[in-house]
Amino acid sequence: MQGTREIRRRIRTVKSIQQITRAMQMVAASRFKRVEGRVFKARPYRTLIRELLQELVAAVPNLTHPLLVKREPRNIGLVLITSDRGLCGAYNTNILREFNQFVPSVSEKKIRLILIGKKGYNYYSRREYDIHEYYPQPSLQEAFDVTQRVVDGLTKWYTEELYDEVHLFFTQFKTAMSSTPTRLKLLPMESPKGEEGAAVTTGEPIFEPTAEEIVLSLLPRYLEAQVYGALLESAASEQGARMVAMKGATENAEEMISELTLTYNKARQAAITKEILEIVSGAEALKEVR
Repeated sequence: MQGTREIRRRIRTVKSIQQITRAMQMVAASRFKRVEGRVFKARPYRTLIRELLQELVAAVPNLTHPLLVKREPRNIGLVLITSDRGLCGAYNTNILREFNQFVPSVSEKKIRLILIGKKGYNYYSRREYDIHEYYPQPSLQEAFDVTQRVVDGLTKWYTEELYDEVHLFFTQFKTAMSSTPTRLKLLPMESPKGEEGAAVTTGEPIFEPTAEEIVLSLLPRYLEAQVYGALLESAASEQGARMVAMKGATENAEEMISELTLTYNKARQAAITKEILEIVSGAEALKEVR
């Protein structure tokens, strides 16, 4: 059995760790509340702009736009969103697994990576991948600026045929305890179909200004909405995962402290019993001498 001094030292160490995990849980909960509100506010806009673009593209079959051009996919751009920090459960592991499961399907093509988040960069910088661009994980205040830079780059590179397809990998937020690694095909823009393959819209709409001018203005906004929404969804998933992970760590530390305290009491009781036995034995020995 360990000595009482060693057990006390371990109890102090676990209590210090518990204070850290509890503080991290509270910080993650605060950040989670802020980003969760933004996720729910951004989703209606993403949905509406997607529906509007779907109706527009479906209503004008011969619409021409650089982002609508389909080419043989020889060059693939992959945008991956991870976190800068760990201690968030399986958040990064799950999205990296989703990414790695997709890569073999395009392994014969030229792949370039656009990485957002240090964890993804650290992972793929040590492997044989062409990292085209890297951005540290942005704060909520910086998220839209990073979104615009990413979208401007994707638009330029797709127009210049540096990319023939672009896929976005992010973690879709559901609840604090549930999130789903997701892949979204950003480019080329595809004409959506209904469940039976029919166009979404009915009738013949009248555009003012022209359909081409509307698409020219709408497509960059659509891409911005998708990338910005993915950043928010990923941030909410990360903070939710960190909050749950730190709560579990705090509870485990509490259990460990209880077990160590019990062990300490047993060790202390054993030491006291041993001292009593030594005193009694000494007293008995003195009686026999006398």
